[in-house]
Amino acid sequence: MDKRNYCVILAGGLGTRLWPMSREQKPKQFIDVLGTGKTLLQMTYERFASFIDADNIIIVTNEGYRKWVVEQLPGLRYENILMEPMRRNTVPAVTWAALEIQRRCPDGRFIVSPSDQNITNYDAFCEDILRGLDYVGLSGMLLTLGVKPTRAEESYGYIQMTEERKDFSNIFKVQSFTEKPANDFARIFFESGEFLWNTGLFMWRADTFLDAVKSASDEFAGIVENVVTKYREGEYIADLLMELFTKCPNMSLEQSVLEKSENVDVMLCRFGWADLGTWASLHAALPQSDMGNVVIDSKSLLYDCKDCIIKLPDGHVAVVQGLEDYVVVEEGNVLVICKKGDQKNIRKFVNDAQLNLGEEYV
Repeated sequence: MDKRNYCVILAGGLGTRLWPMSREQKPKQFIDVLGTGKTLLQMTYERFASFIDADNIIIVTNEGYRKWVVEQLPGLRYENILMEPMRRNTVPAVTWAALEIQRRCPDGRFIVSPSDQNITNYDAFCEDILRGLDYVGLSGMLLTLGVKPTRAEESYGYIQMTEERKDFSNIFKVQSFTEKPANDFARIFFESGEFLWNTGLFMWRADTFLDAVKSASDEFAGIVENVVTKYREGEYIADLLMELFTKCPNMSLEQSVLEKSENVDVMLCRFGWADLGTWASLHAALPQSDMGNVVIDSKSLLYDCKDCIIKLPDGHVAVVQGLEDYVVVEEGNVLVICKKGDQKNIRKFVNDAQLNLGEEYV
């Protein structure tokens, strides 16, 4: 295994779109969502540990989730758990990881991965990731990973690609990023053949990423340069992290860094991929009945139901009649029955429950 290769797994999110299965005290990355006997975090870690040195796999999560990381990954080195002082989207988390990787290995390169994805064809996944890490190590590019869309999906991000890079097959210049387009645009993107689904997997050298963050804005440059200098000099890290997380804008990597960089490419990957962030995507990733229904670890009787997803606590039974494209999910003190594809309303339900009923329901 190449000691310059690192992996950063982001595991600090709330997983709101899979509420009420995913709750603030134990979000989806720490749950056996697919019924495999392993949590999403465990599956993600083991996937990368098959070809990246386990000592080079770093988990970035929230302080409140340390116990879940330690419990589910007992062999993980303590110093490989980076605890965010606050939730502030992905930029400060990845910046901190880049600082740590550069401190350990000045020419280190790494992949950033969410912890809520389903990957099929592991051999192709391994080959694509290692090829991408070699590419960013040599080229100094920021590399995003994309897969060919199989449908007009509104809940995924899209990457528009242009000409293919010379001497590097299946690697293209990036024209634009679009986050969760409306249905009409998703259909145009799908039919055009110019767009790939954005997997949320990114690769770059640590120094390349830090330079890109500093170049994104004058404010970024000042914050990161100050933190980099003090970090190298061994100053108190808690104060530095609070400064980094407080001052960084609450935006995604694409919005705040990649869209402002000129050296961004996308690799057309060959592995099977699915985001598991929504009930609709989870439904699509799991085995379905003849009527398209998915029942997760539950007992149920379904009558004239189609394309539904059912999940109840152990020992509970669902009897459902006449529903199409619905979610029926019970977890703890919350039961949700709603349209499967209406993800915006899930967030509204969570916010309303928190405001009107209390924190114990989220």
